[in-house]
Amino acid sequence: MPKIGQIRGMLLEEALLHLLRGSGYRTVEAVNNDETLKAGAAGLLVKGRGGNHQIDAIADFLVSQPFSHPQRLLVEAKCYSNKVRLPVVRNAVGVLKDVGEYWVPESSNVPAKRRYHYQYALFSASGYTKDSERYAFAQDINLIPLAHSRFLSPVLDAIRSFSEQDFDTAPGDNISLRMSSLRQAIRNRLKNDDYSERDNFSERPLLRERFDRFIMACYQINYAIIATIRGGFPVFLVPSPGVSVDSLGSSLDVRIFWDSAGWYLRNLNDEELFSFDLPPALFLLYAQRGILTRRRALDLKEQAMSEFQAISTRRGDVRIITFHLDEGWIVYVRERLERQIRFEDDEPEMRNSE
Repeated sequence: MPKIGQIRGMLLEEALLHLLRGSGYRTVEAVNNDETLKAGAAGLLVKGRGGNHQIDAIADFLVSQPFSHPQRLLVEAKCYSNKVRLPVVRNAVGVLKDVGEYWVPESSNVPAKRRYHYQYALFSASGYTKDSERYAFAQDINLIPLAHSRFLSPVLDAIRSFSEQDFDTAPGDNISLRMSSLRQAIRNRLKNDDYSERDNFSERPLLRERFDRFIMACYQINYAIIATIRGGFPVFLVPSPGVSVDSLGSSLDVRIFWDSAGWYLRNLNDEELFSFDLPPALFLLYAQRGILTRRRALDLKEQAMSEFQAISTRRGDVRIITFHLDEGWIVYVRERLERQIRFEDDEPEMRNSE
């Protein structure tokens, strides 16, 4: 039987794939004629130069960019009680390097194989250690935290409601507990607009109830978009209940707001549009290296976050949404990040003194 941590991670991956369909991505679920993929006993394998790697959550970016190979996103999600540690990121780095080199010809007489521009996104419901953040930044692994994105919390709560006991089997059970079967069942339900669709979990009412709660939470959000600050720092924007991407214009004036539950984008009428998580140490690491601003760390002036963009796809239509940040809130963001980092730095000492 799969461990509960694996099941929760799988559920989070499927939820994210469902939401990413609104941000310009198409999920990859079968080999078809793709020579870079292979069917494995437990799911899809992505071929690398040195071996094959099981990657269950894969999405292709729908927008073709000039002077670039097609973009393929490899998604890994962790729903731990503790922060994601360095070995997880090291594994991601190894996979990204190996699959990116699959196209290398074996000899001068062999043509190069099909090539993708691979990107790796490691989502976490519990954050990351500082070592893992620094290593991911250096190795081009995108870390996307979720713990402090309030509008995503119903999905995370539903995932955490599952326990080991939910998947205990008894003689005569007809439920397949292979991870691939569980994933396919969830994937089928998320694709169906009718969340009440029946599946083979109906014979276990409590488990069925938990899956229904998870599916409904995903449907109620239904989409998310990825904004990129200064072309380098990804932010996963989860919409407020009732905010449809169709109702948003192509240009929005927004403010950033923070409270104990996380970070938000609000319009100038103080209506909440999106929630997101913003790890201050990682954000400021990008700033120090010049990706967000050429000024010193913490000096987040207008050019740092005054404008950022996201791509939205709905019913086949692709459009760019540009967010303009109200200048008066830049200082607020800087001060909020400074205080948050100081608190995190002092926290170990506070624990040791208790």
